[in-house]
Amino acid sequence: MNSINMTPIIRLVLIHSDPECRRNYKQALEGHSTYRFEVVEASTGRQGLKLIRSEAPDCIVVDGQLPDFDTRDLLADLAANVGEDLAPVIVVRSEESAAAITGVPKNLVADYLAEPLDPSFAHRLPDLIAHDVSRIRLLREKNEALEQLRKAEAKYRALVEQIPAITYIASLEAPGKLLYVSPQTRQLGYSPETWLDDPLGIGLLKWIHPDDREAVIEQFATTYERHVPLYCEYRVITHDGKVRWMRDQADIVRDDAGHPLFLQGTLVDIDKDKALERELEQYRRRLDELEAERAARLQKEASVLRVANANPDRTLCDRVEFEQHLEYLLASSRESQAEHVLCYLDLDHFKIFTDTYGSAAGTRLLQSVGDALERRLRQSDILGRLGGDKFGLLLENCPLERAWIVANNLRDAVKNCSLSWAGKDLWISVSIGITALRAAGGNAASVLRDADSACRIAKMKGRDRTYIFDGRDTDKLRDALTAKSSAKPRRTDWPVIVDTNAMPLRKKA
Repeated sequence: MNSINMTPIIRLVLIHSDPECRRNYKQALEGHSTYRFEVVEASTGRQGLKLIRSEAPDCIVVDGQLPDFDTRDLLADLAANVGEDLAPVIVVRSEESAAAITGVPKNLVADYLAEPLDPSFAHRLPDLIAHDVSRIRLLREKNEALEQLRKAEAKYRALVEQIPAITYIASLEAPGKLLYVSPQTRQLGYSPETWLDDPLGIGLLKWIHPDDREAVIEQFATTYERHVPLYCEYRVITHDGKVRWMRDQADIVRDDAGHPLFLQGTLVDIDKDKALERELEQYRRRLDELEAERAARLQKEASVLRVANANPDRTLCDRVEFEQHLEYLLASSRESQAEHVLCYLDLDHFKIFTDTYGSAAGTRLLQSVGDALERRLRQSDILGRLGGDKFGLLLENCPLERAWIVANNLRDAVKNCSLSWAGKDLWISVSIGITALRAAGGNAASVLRDADSACRIAKMKGRDRTYIFDGRDTDKLRDALTAKSSAKPRRTDWPVIVDTNAMPLRKKA
């Protein structure tokens, strides 16, 4: 990289009527070790004013005695038209012109440079320009920083005063002594000045309920000694003598070097939360009583509703017993928010299977499917025969996501369950509808309808699928059945789930 590009630049407007002087000044500027000077020249005051307005220089060097302008008029014109952005001005004066600039206001001129008869004095000019430009730049940076600070403070105060919590800053030298508190103290009936102008120097500790004050002082002491965050809940006495619960959270603010500066925190009104806690505690005790009553009742019904779980060599429940188990789990989901799932299983094309191979083969296949399903279930799961080729499965304490995995595993188990019949290996698939009992609001019959709807949609989507009931499935099913009934009759495709070499007895889907 070219080193000249790394050198800071000062843009300079040089106004002098003597070309020789301008040449001497430029030669002196070219040898400066710190800055690179970009100089534009003018021989008259009018030319100089145009350059100043167009170039926006960092510094102006002007002859104290111009042929067409009084120096004071030139500076006054600059001040009126450029204003606060005026660059530093250095007036070069000779002994003859000293009297002419005596009345120039000092705040318009950065420096005066007396020009002796010997022109070699120009070597002082670069350092003087660099000094004045650096001083002005630092001043502007300071002013910009102060302006940014004022804006940041204004934003902070605007933000703090909009939130409902009371924000405060406390001294680390005097525990509890407040340095700042937001106007939200008026929520408690106090003005911020009341909390700040505390002659005792204990700040907000003065307003804490006497029964809570000792514990709060201990927590504040721990924060001050160890410089750890503060978190406590206590009661505050309002201006009208009432009691309000507050949550106090604060942290130690540190500087860039890690030195602690002050404690900054917020006070949040939690009086309503505390009232809800007391109310919830009353409900909790009542729920405990109800739970004890329910446990006693369930214990009496356990012998009836847990037959399948009690018998390791269980058999399929019939529909009546299955619905009893379903009613029990529905009550459990409503009372304890437990997650139970109902799966509705319907064999695909079972009617075609029995029409092709006979009812005896169908019975044997149903037995094989039932055995295959039971081998894949937990002891707590309940499998029932709902009629024909339909099965019901209750998955107790099972999230819906887990039930989806279980259902897909059962589909694989059914597909892998082959039946040897008349010298042939036969198999079948199953469609499964799922519904979560925690989402159900009805009885056993309505939940079974929801699961049946999901199963029928699974069949319409191509069979050998799993579908979850989401509350809108009934409308989907009705629309699909309406469309199907209005469609033109067509020949039903034969499924690939049975022996394709067998001749069907009846062509019925």
